[in-house]
Amino acid sequence: MRKECLSNIAIHLPVVSEDLVIALSKLLKTSVSRTGDMYTVLPSNERFLPTISIDAKSTETFAKADFEFMSNDILTVYITNITEVDKRNPLPYRHIELEDVSDRIARNGIEVVGIDHIGFNLPWFNSGVHPAIADLRSRLKGACLYHSFPSGEPWDFIIPGELAEIRRRKAMDYNKIRKPKLEVVSFDKASIPLVQIDVTSNRTYAELSPLFPEALHDPSMKNLWIYIRNPCDVDLCLVLNESTDGDWSSFFEGHRVV
Repeated sequence: MRKECLSNIAIHLPVVSEDLVIALSKLLKTSVSRTGDMYTVLPSNERFLPTISIDAKSTETFAKADFEFMSNDILTVYITNITEVDKRNPLPYRHIELEDVSDRIARNGIEVVGIDHIGFNLPWFNSGVHPAIADLRSRLKGACLYHSFPSGEPWDFIIPGELAEIRRRKAMDYNKIRKPKLEVVSFDKASIPLVQIDVTSNRTYAELSPLFPEALHDPSMKNLWIYIRNPCDVDLCLVLNESTDGDWSSFFEGHRVV
């Protein structure tokens, strides 16, 4: 499987979330395209792999991510809590209805101008990384541009790239804009798994911050974590970032997992 390149990563939320995904796609507007029941994030370069898509009509009971290879093989990771720990998130936030989020965004002239990355957090309270993430590192490192987080946190990123870069036929240019990325996290703050959609807006953090007092505010990163009420056994977060140019792929230079 290592020799086969990763073509797409499909996020499947449980079947009860169908209306939510459709409503979310309307909020993301021009950042996604629809094919059947799948919404695919538009890549910054049409030659980049893997793409990332979200299922609007999953038949699954649990949230999962399917890592789809060009050979049609699929590696599945369930976005569930496999530990026996029940831990409440200590950070102060309140869930918001997606309709309310959309209304505030529209009413204040906020636009989602791009999706930087989509990710999921897997609860893990032992040392090291979550075993599913350790397995991903091992099995995907030759199939995509798999990177560890440069400052040492257990936050892995798959950065989209050209086939020649993935197969090491040419050097990866870290100065290119590379979106969307995928983030996978070993998470010890809470026992509820999390799915995040990290987007860029057309407003500054100072303008966004007072509009969502229920959200988790991160002034250092200049973004808001908006927890959307949903019927799944996961937290679903829209991470709203201030307006910015360019990309941060250069941050990962020298940290490709090989």
